[in-house]
Amino acid sequence: MIDLGTNTCLLLIASLSNGKPEKIFEAQEIPRLGKDLYITGKISGESFKTTADIFSMYKSLSQSYGAGKIYAFGTSAMRDASNSREFAAFIKSRTGIEIKIISGNDEARYSYEGAVYDLNGNKEYAVIDIGGGSTEISWKESGILMNISFNAGSVRLYENFFSNEYDIPLITEESLQKARNDIKKVFENYDGSMLKGKTLAGVAGTLTTLSALINGLKEFDENIIHKDVLKREDIINVLNKLLKMNNEERSGLGSYMKGRSDVIISGILILLEIMNHFSLEEIIVSAKGLRYGLMLNLNEFN
Repeated sequence: MIDLGTNTCLLLIASLSNGKPEKIFEAQEIPRLGKDLYITGKISGESFKTTADIFSMYKSLSQSYGAGKIYAFGTSAMRDASNSREFAAFIKSRTGIEIKIISGNDEARYSYEGAVYDLNGNKEYAVIDIGGGSTEISWKESGILMNISFNAGSVRLYENFFSNEYDIPLITEESLQKARNDIKKVFENYDGSMLKGKTLAGVAGTLTTLSALINGLKEFDENIIHKDVLKREDIINVLNKLLKMNNEERSGLGSYMKGRSDVIISGILILLEIMNHFSLEEIIVSAKGLRYGLMLNLNEFN
């Protein structure tokens, strides 16, 4: 299973046992498919080659583990790019792997199912998936899955507000405020009480990176990060710490900051605005998410 996002490209090799995925191997690469996308409207030529090389490596890894079939899915960047068809055709011609682009609502549903399948089943969850290009929130009402998807993501926010400031020591307060105002506009039409009574869970790189930072890790450790509970106060403290650092200093905090040190602030700003808007004080981190939800629903793609 290959999950091609706006920032990352994730590989999950797993078997299904009683309908649930059992991980065999996972890998992460960061081709940054969304680089310059929100300026040019296109996936760059550099990303064509980089992604094809990653797909070729993932194909070899999958074959070495005896995978019977490889599925690949594209999300926000491929939904937004005007040359997505050309990009998908290039990847298929180079690797033989076909990429299926999923909608924002489907992405929300699969992320929800992937996040909660191994969490406490006695709670009602709202799941946040902060991606590079979009963010999805999913929850259930009377057993029916509800979801919203909106164009606020860590790479998109970085490209729009901060990309010109990483050559100087610190992000300016003016840019921070502009970014915060942009995020607030996304939520002004949503009732702040609609997630009342829900337990907040979060997937994807912003959340797992936050957990690693709060726990003082130098290397990613799923045993510590998965099901970790983050308090809003601790998230704010991490944000304030990161804002006092330049990009090089952020990169040195841990190996998991590779490809994320420049966009992590954007992701945290989105998360905090969600927590503020919906009056939520803590969030459970899931290291699972979209690729696991896709694996749970493979029957829809056969």
